[in-house]
Amino acid sequence: MTSLRIESMAPRHIDAVRAIDEAVYPNPWSVETWRKELGGADRHHLVAIDDDRLVAHAGLLFVLDEAHVTTVAVLPQRQGEGIATALLLELLAEARRHGSAAATLEVRAADERPQQLYARFGFRPVGARKGYYSDPDDDGIVMWLTELQSDQTASRLAELTAALASAPEA
Repeated sequence: MTSLRIESMAPRHIDAVRAIDEAVYPNPWSVETWRKELGGADRHHLVAIDDDRLVAHAGLLFVLDEAHVTTVAVLPQRQGEGIATALLLELLAEARRHGSAAATLEVRAADERPQQLYARFGFRPVGARKGYYSDPDDDGIVMWLTELQSDQTASRLAELTAALASAPEA
């Protein structure tokens, strides 16, 4: 993953992002939705590029003093390589720079792997949204990372960054 590059998402990335979404989500966002996302001052979207190929993306929505993780998607054949971890580290660093006090997200109840990823960052389940997801129907687990600005969170993020940097190549 030494050639992985993370940068801000731009309109030129929409087609590649949609291709990833079509591979991982049953109801991917439309081109129009992506254009609105990229135009929002309260949004922050990143892409991960490896060997000049877009392999993942992630995004935030800022609401008051909170950062809401709206999406994290990695090409299926590239999952498990630490790309989602790298993107989430960048998103949370941006949320801290933005002054967000906490971060939140929803994740499918049936998706244990992403729940474990988020738990490593300190996100904790606090409730469920019944029937939040469709195709297939599933509840959404609401997870929060409180005290985003704390020294404890900064230490956790530094540890995750160090572990990712020292991970063997996949």
